[in-house]
Amino acid sequence: MKFKSKFSDLILLIVTAIAIIVSIVLWIFIMTNDQRFSQINQANNSSRDQIKNRNTKSLYDLYIPTSSYGFKDGELYRLYDSKNNLSFEFSKDMQKLKVTSIKLKSSSQSSYEALLKNDNYIQLTYPDQITFNLFTDVSVKKDNRQFNRIFISLDNNNTMLVGNDKNYKLYQLNLKDANFDRLRSYAKNAHYKSQVEFIRLKSGYTAFYKHNEKWNVYSYLTNRQTDSYFVARLLGTSGVTSRTSKKGHTTYVLNYYTRLKVPKTAENNNDYFYTHYEKNHYTTPTDRFLDSIYYVHRIGLMEQDLRFFDADDSSIKYTNYVEGTPVFLNQHDVQINTNFTSDAITVDFNSTNLQIPIPFDGQTTTLESTNDLMQKLKNHGMHEDEIDEIVVGSKVEKDGIHSNLVNLVPTYYVKAYGEWKSAKEWLQQDLSAYQVPVNQESR
Repeated sequence: MKFKSKFSDLILLIVTAIAIIVSIVLWIFIMTNDQRFSQINQANNSSRDQIKNRNTKSLYDLYIPTSSYGFKDGELYRLYDSKNNLSFEFSKDMQKLKVTSIKLKSSSQSSYEALLKNDNYIQLTYPDQITFNLFTDVSVKKDNRQFNRIFISLDNNNTMLVGNDKNYKLYQLNLKDANFDRLRSYAKNAHYKSQVEFIRLKSGYTAFYKHNEKWNVYSYLTNRQTDSYFVARLLGTSGVTSRTSKKGHTTYVLNYYTRLKVPKTAENNNDYFYTHYEKNHYTTPTDRFLDSIYYVHRIGLMEQDLRFFDADDSSIKYTNYVEGTPVFLNQHDVQINTNFTSDAITVDFNSTNLQIPIPFDGQTTTLESTNDLMQKLKNHGMHEDEIDEIVVGSKVEKDGIHSNLVNLVPTYYVKAYGEWKSAKEWLQQDLSAYQVPVNQESR
């Protein structure tokens, strides 16, 4: 009996040990192979402190100039090179830059416009203003000076000029050990196809295409993550309860301070709405820029082609750029819109990922000159001083045969009255709801 008791204890010990070992092995397997858990760890590693210390590569990937311009025979062109991307090259150079000082060089409109026409410079532009402190601590603490245009001299590595289209301020950055030779080489060999001119609109200088242009139509296979993926990324894997509203939306809640509303299955629009309640501590535009990057990481969308697109005093928008043009979803929506209020941070985002590019099949579409479009908008009743910006963007159209295939069709998009819409939408829109009567405007 004593032998049987010892034998039973031994068997029990062995079985318990095996169970523990199997549990450890399964836990390791889940944590290292399941996409959801592995990317949660990735998100946690990308902390706010890392981003604010500028120790993350994505700062330079998300905040990259999206357009480049150069002169040929005295005429201004949009530069394009499918192999040697000028914006990526500048981003790599910028990570190595040592800025020793920043000083105001000029603030007159005439000086600014003269530089825009100076063929001794390559120009790279951001789609909206960003701050100096986003990349460097050389400028004064809490410095709110902003810029959106960069001027690279064809023969000078010691200085770089940056400008703010809105207020004509031009700054000189004194540099140490800078070298833009590769960038200049790429610009020299780039494709000078689209002839443009800079026209002053409400928010700055916009590139107007001087002639009708053929634009390529690109196609992509898309994929979408499940609701549980975003719940895990943004709320974690424990302590989450779900609630279904009367309107059919499911909202996941964590500790009453954080929630995620997922799209209705029937609507299939892939739009999510995330809210995190906390006291506003975003005292400068740079704080908002850096914290918005943190939430872009948290969402877990593919960031390969995701770029900063638009900003104002309370929101920062990001969208995908394909071959130099921004992608608009659901007619005129961007990919991610982060909003900062006095008591909460909200993030609207679309879960559609442009995953695999399809080889170009030769399909093109022709867009009229920007001046011709502007005349149509004026005839419709939209005044020039009401237009913030006009860009060529890509409209996402679903393929009629393959459900996961989309076509990116180049289309004019216009920002007016604080909203982005396609030019076609604005031309069909009753503008009286947007325009303030003259007698009210003067009060």
